Amino acid sequence: MLAFAAALAMVAGFSDPPPNVVIILMDDVGRDKIGAYGDHPSPAVTPNLDALAAQGVLFRGAWTYPVCSPTRAALLTGRLAERTGIGTIVSASDGVQTPLPLSEITLPEALPRHECFSFGKWHLSDTQPPPGHELSHGFDTAVGFVGKEKYFRWDEHVNGVVRPERGYYPTALARRGIRLLESRTDPFFVYYCPVLAHSPFHAPPQQLHTQGSPTFAPFQHLAMVEAFDTLFGHMMASIDLSNTYVIVLGDNGSPSVTIRAPWPFAHGKRSPYEGGLNVPLIVAGPGVAAGAECNALVHVTDLFATVLELVGEPPLTTGADDSISFAPLLTNPAAPGERDTLYIRQFPFPGATSNVVEFSAIRTQRWKLIERTDMQRYELYDLDADPLETNDLLVSNPGPTTDALRDRLIAAMPTFP
Repeated sequence: MLAFAAALAMVAGFSDPPPNVVIILMDDVGRDKIGAYGDHPSPAVTPNLDALAAQGVLFRGAWTYPVCSPTRAALLTGRLAERTGIGTIVSASDGVQTPLPLSEITLPEALPRHECFSFGKWHLSDTQPPPGHELSHGFDTAVGFVGKEKYFRWDEHVNGVVRPERGYYPTALARRGIRLLESRTDPFFVYYCPVLAHSPFHAPPQQLHTQGSPTFAPFQHLAMVEAFDTLFGHMMASIDLSNTYVIVLGDNGSPSVTIRAPWPFAHGKRSPYEGGLNVPLIVAGPGVAAGAECNALVHVTDLFATVLELVGEPPLTTGADDSISFAPLLTNPAAPGERDTLYIRQFPFPGATSNVVEFSAIRTQRWKLIERTDMQRYELYDLDADPLETNDLLVSNPGPTTDALRDRLIAAMPTFP
């Protein structure tokens, strides 16, 4: 892997200082909403994300968790939920304190040559004062908000100092991001998490989208995705892809209330189906193949090892246990990749008062198994023949063949001490 990093550095024309990295985490935006994926006949209008795909690699086999907190924990630690303990949404109202443990080694802590910035939604600490939990996890600067998503009136915090603000939060955050990008000369790592397109669903300022004055959630969500894309385009105007990697992904799929046919309504966010787990992932930057697609399996935990390799940092000797670099796929997108399977598990915090549906899911390139812990049953799908997961083979085609497939996938699920 280190040899690959050296080769990529030669291709990209950098060695020292290391390249910059910008990770942009879209909130509740599935593949159905992005034009470049072509998954839905009526996606949002996303010219800037589509342009990024034309300059880089678009991944079709990228998995996250079905809700945001486990995805964020896995991205920043390179570890599965069973290791971080964050198997569902971190909440201030569930009766337990469940922040990301300070014992976890995070990505900014593994980037000693970069100044590290966190912008926007954190959602890895219980939603109560004091803010600024990001600073305890290796970020040099943290800009966020206190409380739940409030698009037009919010309490902003900068390194824990809170003040009330009004306007449109995503626009204000983008302006902060642009000022940073235009002022930095030293290597930087930016973890940028606007709340778009999370509920409450609404019509953003008209200049940011093409949807008119939508009043129904599916079209409000389209407008919010377009607002994200517009502001993302403004940020990209300040980014030099010759020395900066840009990684855009979703934290989970689109909310069910925003999903339109032919996608199954119940197969979005919070579900173990591909519409909840298989998210947009687009990467562009120095040495990255342009206008390419990659079908290899990639897990959100893999961003940790990938970023380290791209900037020339050695892999961790402790931590990032579940992270496999996909950096080689950025120059050779047709390669098969290192992963044979993808796996997630959703589970509640011990002692929490909130109700969380427990399930696990594992897939290969072709086969997908869902374990419904709450229902004590399994579902098996052939993703080649049935990408929308409408035909459970254990129901429609029971027998030794499907039982053997089920058992093989059960055996492939990881175990933890």
